[in-house]
Amino acid sequence: MKYLLTLFCLFVTSNAMAHEDHALGESVHFAYHIAFWSLCALIAYKGIVWFKARKSKQNS
Repeated sequence: MKYLLTLFCLFVTSNAMAHEDHALGESVHFAYHIAFWSLCALIAYKGIVWFKARKSKQNS
């Protein structure tokens, strides 16, 4: 649960930083979004793979 809370907090603070700082140029802001959502997708993918491996190991 603490990992989920940590990820949620990182998501909220990171999202707020990206949108409150309008000093960033449009291209930097867009690049930030690409990097952020790519990282979110990678973490979700690795979590699913880990969960499936753990579940199959328990069934064996």
